[in-house]
Amino acid sequence: MLKSKPKKTAKTFGEKVVEKYSEIFKCDRDRNESDCTETAEELLKLVNNGDDGACARYILSRMREDALDAADLKYLDGALDNLNCECAVLGCLLYGEKNSAYYDEEKAYYCCVIAEQYGYANAHNILKKNYAKHSDIIDGFDGIVLSRSLQIWAMRLTDRYSAFNAEVVPAENTAVLDHKNAYSVTVRLEQPNGKQTDKESVYVAFVRGKDSAKYFERLTEGLVETFQIIAEKRNIDSGEIYVKGARKFRYGDAKPMRKVKADTIDVVSDETIDIKVSTSGLLSRETCSECGGALDKNGVCVSCGKARVKDISDRIEIRRAKDMEAFLCTQCGSRVKLDGNGRTGYCVSCGTTFAVNGNALDYRISGINYASLRADMPNGCELPDVKFVRARIAGDKIAAIMPDNFEVMPDEMRRVKYPVNAPRYIYTTPDSTVNLNVNFAGLLKEDDVFVFGKQMLVALKNTFLTAKFGEAKLIKQSRNIFFIDFITAAVDQPIYNAMFFFSLGGKQGIGSWNCLGKDRWFWAPVFEHAVKTMEFDD
Repeated sequence: MLKSKPKKTAKTFGEKVVEKYSEIFKCDRDRNESDCTETAEELLKLVNNGDDGACARYILSRMREDALDAADLKYLDGALDNLNCECAVLGCLLYGEKNSAYYDEEKAYYCCVIAEQYGYANAHNILKKNYAKHSDIIDGFDGIVLSRSLQIWAMRLTDRYSAFNAEVVPAENTAVLDHKNAYSVTVRLEQPNGKQTDKESVYVAFVRGKDSAKYFERLTEGLVETFQIIAEKRNIDSGEIYVKGARKFRYGDAKPMRKVKADTIDVVSDETIDIKVSTSGLLSRETCSECGGALDKNGVCVSCGKARVKDISDRIEIRRAKDMEAFLCTQCGSRVKLDGNGRTGYCVSCGTTFAVNGNALDYRISGINYASLRADMPNGCELPDVKFVRARIAGDKIAAIMPDNFEVMPDEMRRVKYPVNAPRYIYTTPDSTVNLNVNFAGLLKEDDVFVFGKQMLVALKNTFLTAKFGEAKLIKQSRNIFFIDFITAAVDQPIYNAMFFFSLGGKQGIGSWNCLGKDRWFWAPVFEHAVKTMEFDD
């Protein structure tokens, strides 16, 4: 007898919303009721304590229970007024479905305007499709979200500011939704002492409809009204608003902020760095290149008595790690301990591990060798194909050697990598694995660079307690430069840092090169060479 297939049970609207929401956010916690470890009661306590993220999970839990009511929706609406992303996406699903008992077209548009700010293309397309028919409603919500975005941004301010500068400029980042019709609202603030914040994007304006002039009029009115409120609450004396390069509003009678030139990399010329790969002897700075013995503090081998020869030319020498028949560690020169079967070796001094082939060590790095900041070029590696240029950076104050693919770090990446106290000037490779930062702070005389550098070294060692520091150097080229390198632990792998301190125009100059710890065998000597060859313009 044939068994009939069980009928599929139709999903309820609540189940569909939960499934779709979980798909959008890839939330394991919201896949089904058994996976949710927080009860509705626990979530409601979080919501009442101001946790808007918990609000979305609370609404979902109520929908699973088929118990959603009008009181619950008030919590959702409150989180929407705080422009919460998760609640906005949930609101798009909850209010936007015509067959839903909660269908509310106006609220759905409001949720779409919020979600659009977080880069949700579906929300943007819905607004674009329905704008001609519902322009008044969507324009109204644009104004509300603009005002709330600026007010929420202003609530995060902690310092005293005397002036603001707001600009509406074309969105440069092509990752922004509909970037051809998108404009960023950016803000800079100035403290009474003249110090300015970095430019920050606080809102993305999307030009809707065919009458762009009318759209920018509404946008300008909204900016003027909101910044007047912010300035009064924050006791800001003056400010200016520019829209597409034209000044549209000036607040207060005080002197307006000076314009800060946008950061650029101005290439002066191609640059050739003379790099030689040596295959003779050991590279490790703590071992003799002739016999592999340990070197004393003066660079003299304690075994054969030969002194390490220093290369005083501009050439960078990177030596390739060499197989040693005596089973000495190619990184620190210590004896390598073999395992029971003789197939692998382990250096008890620096932790480097090896694969043993016959009577030689095949170099393999496991983790990062903290015993030496300057590593050997691993066997099997080749010099990377990096082209260099000399470019003017830091407001044309410095001419430095750098990779030709360096770029000014985008604002979006700056906020992720440097959420607080970001350096003024940040340059990076497209994959952000190699970076150069420059910042200017308080006063510093040329003769005080060494003292200042030593003070900063003490501060760094107190901050990075587990870091491995190299030998500090005072470089005397075009001016005094205090140089220090060290390795710090990061989330996924160690980072090699080369910091340098100098005086420029009577101010403290603080710079930092960094790269992945595993790549320091190439970049460490390049960074030091780049610092030594910097040119400064007071």
